[in-house]
Amino acid sequence: MLVSVIIPVYNSENTIHRCIESVIISLERVTKDYEIICVDDGSTDNSLRLLNEIASNNPKIVVVHQENAGAATARNKGLELAKGEYIAFNDSDDEWLENHFEILLEVFKKYPYCDCISANHDIERQTTFFLKKIDNNLYKVSLNAQQFKNRYSPPNSMVSRKIIEFGVRYNSLLRGSEEFYFYNHILHDFECLFLNKKVSQSILHKQRYGQCGLSGNLKEMEKGELFSITDSHKNLGVNSFIFFLAYIFSVLKYYKRKIIVNLRKKKF
Repeated sequence: MLVSVIIPVYNSENTIHRCIESVIISLERVTKDYEIICVDDGSTDNSLRLLNEIASNNPKIVVVHQENAGAATARNKGLELAKGEYIAFNDSDDEWLENHFEILLEVFKKYPYCDCISANHDIERQTTFFLKKIDNNLYKVSLNAQQFKNRYSPPNSMVSRKIIEFGVRYNSLLRGSEEFYFYNHILHDFECLFLNKKVSQSILHKQRYGQCGLSGNLKEMEKGELFSITDSHKNLGVNSFIFFLAYIFSVLKYYKRKIIVNLRKKKF
């Protein structure tokens, strides 16, 4: 049961050790059969040097370097190299909880029809409107429901290999909300579940949006989200009514977030 974990890395010299260590600890509670693929996305700090040092002491860690092209391209590079039966992800400023892999793998074993599973990041519970309950804290996610709230993000999700062999990839043109596009396309063709339980967290305890990292640029996040909602309507069969509601809802969320971020700045 080989497991591949893909980590895009950009200027993460202060967090990359902890990020990788958390993944190793979580995996080795269950298996020694894994690989960790770290894709350095043109870092300008010491991230690449640190990655090479870490990899020199652990043959299970693969380091790849590319010119800066964004997280989507970095994850796609990792997907092309991944050999695992299961593929999981982390971000270089996030860490897995100790039981992360054990929890997600148990869902795959208990529900063999499941192709993709995700859980919570930073928060213990979230609202589950429009989701079909399967079991205690476990829900089925539809493509329509996904348009209003992305339940899937890389640090807390895992997919089966057949999704990658099917050809689903991140859209390399997106520099924000690229995971929304990726998981929309998975939801269109595969069975996806959501576990309402925390399995990962930010190392720097950053805000969910508008502070730093991949979620720091609200404008790019919104552009990516609106692009993905439109793509779901044009290419994945989401009807016009759902598309219209989801588009308006996304814009309203964007302006709400802008207000919150501005108030946060004034406070400090």
